[in-house]
Amino acid sequence: MQRDYWPTTEWQAVNPATLRMDSEKLSELEPMIKSEYSNINGIVVVRNGYIAYERYYNGYGPDDTHHVASVTKSIISALIGRKSG
Repeated sequence: MQRDYWPTTEWQAVNPATLRMDSEKLSELEPMIKSEYSNINGIVVVRNGYIAYERYYNGYGPDDTHHVASVTKSIISALIGRKSG
């Protein structure tokens, strides 16, 4: 999918199927998060600059801040394939 905008402060959400993602698999995240990962306050899945999935839990919303410690470094390291230290 060719995007006609660059995400800045406002990201566009689209149907996951538009991005060739399995909507059913993404919908399986919610019950798993609620039952096994009660410490997750939100999850956003982005592909090709579009939001494919966005959910918030525990009373949090998209404008709330979170203390993430070193998790960001770990995720970025996984994405670029380097060890965090």
